[in-house]
Amino acid sequence: MTTNRDLPNVIDSKTVFEGRVFDVTVDTIKEGELVYQREIVRHPGSAVIVPVFADETIALVRQYRHPAVKYLLEIPAGTLNDGERPEIGAARELEEELGVVAGRMEKLTEFFVSPGFCEEKMWVYLATDLTQTKQKLDDDELIEIVRVSFSEALEMISAGEIEDAKTIIGLMLAAPRIGSPILEAMYPAV
Repeated sequence: MTTNRDLPNVIDSKTVFEGRVFDVTVDTIKEGELVYQREIVRHPGSAVIVPVFADETIALVRQYRHPAVKYLLEIPAGTLNDGERPEIGAARELEEELGVVAGRMEKLTEFFVSPGFCEEKMWVYLATDLTQTKQKLDDDELIEIVRVSFSEALEMISAGEIEDAKTIIGLMLAAPRIGSPILEAMYPAV
């Protein structure tokens, strides 16, 4: 069995792209006698928030996602600032995107987005006891806030109206925490 103590050696790493949100490197790796290259997207990670209001509604954000070439409904999320702890980033993103602060923030999970080529990890939080403040959108953010009941959001997953993986993961993990039934075992395939 291979353990993390048996990790391959990175014998070279070249930055081939430097962007505002992520960089790309080409790494040369030696694993035993095998030497190979991998293109790696370098990303500081993201904080993801499932905001549940006192009336048991949640807030989704609708925004244009150019790689998907469509507007998507998502739970609030954003890139962590350099060295920022995920729970601090979650609180910041919640206020920036929705204009609310959470009295309670509970970590639901953390996961790698696509570890075959991307080092980004997402930390997902359930935010409750929400208090209205002021929205602080970034200059390039155009979002519409959509409030729906938690059960409606789950139905939107099975109807194919919510296609974003982090949103599906966050909602499914938050459902039992707030006493909402998860999808029926025979939910329709989309």
